[in-house]
Amino acid sequence: MFRTIKVKLLGNPTPLTATAKAFNEACQKVLDYGYEKRVHNKSKLNKATYHEIRSVSTLPSALVQTARDEASEMLKRVKFKVKPEKKQLSIRYDGRTFKFYPDSGYVSLTTVMGRLTYQFKKYDYMDNYKGDYTNAQLIIRHDVAFLNVQVKMPDTPALAKREPKVLGVDRGILNIVTCSDNTFLNSKKLRNVKGRYQYLKSNLQHLGTRSAKRKLKRLSGRERRFVRNINHIASKQMVNKPFNVIALEKLEIKKKKKNGRRFNRKLGNWSYGQLSTFIKYKAESTGKTVVDVNPKYTSQMCSRCGYTNKANRKGLVFKCKECGYELNADLNAARNIAVLGMSEYGRLFVNEPIVASQDSYKPPISMGGN
Repeated sequence: MFRTIKVKLLGNPTPLTATAKAFNEACQKVLDYGYEKRVHNKSKLNKATYHEIRSVSTLPSALVQTARDEASEMLKRVKFKVKPEKKQLSIRYDGRTFKFYPDSGYVSLTTVMGRLTYQFKKYDYMDNYKGDYTNAQLIIRHDVAFLNVQVKMPDTPALAKREPKVLGVDRGILNIVTCSDNTFLNSKKLRNVKGRYQYLKSNLQHLGTRSAKRKLKRLSGRERRFVRNINHIASKQMVNKPFNVIALEKLEIKKKKKNGRRFNRKLGNWSYGQLSTFIKYKAESTGKTVVDVNPKYTSQMCSRCGYTNKANRKGLVFKCKECGYELNADLNAARNIAVLGMSEYGRLFVNEPIVASQDSYKPPISMGGN
């Protein structure tokens, strides 16, 4: 499995800024050529642009190649529908161009001014991320350099497959998370904070001045960090529960005009995808399994008798028209997700081969004959 360590580099950022600008220029040259010729193949891009970039740029050869790789991936991503632009001041490093020493608290980086070392502040959590430091992404923001280092770590052994204990998780707008074990995470605080940010942002957008735009950018960053923190807290709480399987809905929600402007705004403020990502990578590190289930009818089906009817749910209340069972609608959906998760988990291992070890092998007994 892969994890990312983010560190703030100390010292003079000028060489890194100069390298990032040269890296962006090299990447943009490859993007311009690839978009014009409708080519994203790395080998073809390298043959067409490498010598030209090297003749006009002070960027080292290895960084020219990583700039080409990044450009190739950007062209693949947009499928030539638009011309991509390398705007963010950043550098992609690989095993040839950086060395990370977390115990000593410094990193060695290739720059336009040669190989330089930078100190960073070491935190205790880094001791949990030991492995191969395969690549890194340097980002320059407000004259401060941050390095995101990717670590390849050994996979955590999965917990025993026998007797799975499944936690069903229903994600929503009013309740961010509802779990099948009767726990809720209400979104009231999240909606209040995001509401204040939305109000301030709308006022700043109306002003339209340069200072207002700068303030708007800072507010957007604060809002993203706040939501990210809420999702980290929620995902950690779920993964720490005494369950070895977590069942999530496979959600694909899009804004529609018929939903109305107010509801679509709520959907835009709902970062359910990020929450799902956090749950999955936290579960992976603890050996737990996450399964995705089809969300169809989970909010209409009774978790007690299985009767399915759209009329069963009315707002936040679920009352079965067949057996009269009544409870919170989100909790009912979470329990249905848990049942579906149990079935999906069983299908994960149904086709696994049965392999006998050599120790248990016994030769066939001869029944006579030559």
